[in-house]
Amino acid sequence: MSSAESNPTTATATPAKEYKFPCKQCGADLVFTPGQDLKCPFCGHQEKIPDTAEAIKEYSFNDYLAKPRGHGYGDTQGRDIRCSGCGATTHLDASIRATKCQFCGLPLITGDADAAGQASDVIAPEAVVPFAISQEQAQQSFKKWISSLWFAPSEIKRDSQQKQMQGVYRPYWTYDAHTVSHWTGERGDYYYTTESYTTQENGQSVTRTRQVRHTRWSFVSGVYSDFFDDVLISAGQTTDFTTQFQLDGLKHYEPQYLSGYGAERYVVSCEDGWGQAKDVIKDEIYSAVRGQIGGDEQRVTSVDTAYSGITYKHILLPLYLSCYRYGGKTYCFQVNGQTGEVQGARPYSFWKIFALVVSIAAVIAVVVLLSQHGHHHR
Repeated sequence: MSSAESNPTTATATPAKEYKFPCKQCGADLVFTPGQDLKCPFCGHQEKIPDTAEAIKEYSFNDYLAKPRGHGYGDTQGRDIRCSGCGATTHLDASIRATKCQFCGLPLITGDADAAGQASDVIAPEAVVPFAISQEQAQQSFKKWISSLWFAPSEIKRDSQQKQMQGVYRPYWTYDAHTVSHWTGERGDYYYTTESYTTQENGQSVTRTRQVRHTRWSFVSGVYSDFFDDVLISAGQTTDFTTQFQLDGLKHYEPQYLSGYGAERYVVSCEDGWGQAKDVIKDEIYSAVRGQIGGDEQRVTSVDTAYSGITYKHILLPLYLSCYRYGGKTYCFQVNGQTGEVQGARPYSFWKIFALVVSIAAVIAVVVLLSQHGHHHR
């Protein structure tokens, strides 16, 4: 890395360094625009991100353990900035000079002395799901969501009109693995017997019969084999809201997709991510084993699983994020950059709830008074 790239102040003083993808017509920085690839925000010139013949690769997990690979984001002018509030590290595009942390709302300035710089030890993303929802569409989705909330403070709904959402790519690991599981358990099959019992009817003791269910347990064992493809594990700083992505929309990673956007650096290591993926796989195997046991009830005694052909890849998935403060607390929300799904935390207005309770109490009091008044005149 050159001295100009390692020194934020020097890089700021060299305007030419800020243009990663210059417009062929006016020279300004091209920005990735959902549905249009790269577009100049000044003259409107558009350029398509070239399709690569290189396929999206899966990497051997065993090779990673032997020698981790790391090549950063392939973006020599972007910078990794660590938030002093929540600790999240975000890779910011060179065109972004000052912004806010997408995860807690604190200001981030690319020239800060505590900037993390360009991390070349970060495992390079292999694939990305590009933004399909524009910032304007995400903003409209959020306004519709916040307006539909009952008892939300009025100032929150007013502030949402000016709230600017920021697009950020969140890091994920995906894992593939072949599994062979040897299992033992018990199969429970229902059977019924007829028993007699005595009961009282019309003051007389009578004998009746009924069917009683029993369970016959038998030992069973077997082998279950499966292939797990793209087990998705979040690798970011926070995972407050879960959302679904369609991974068939993955594109081979190119730095151009980050133009105008941030990318969070992963904090969950590849090894720790595999540990979480194994938990997901174990749950699915357990359910499959219960299906193999069959019967009316199942008891799984043991499952011993061998894993082979384990592969991984680092991918980036799109979200629009923003935070706001109310009552001394921070509330965050997100819009899925692929599907437009909105999720978020919301505060409740004490005065709106209080007013509703008072109104209900007043209505009840009026009903009671009217009822008593009518009763008095009878």
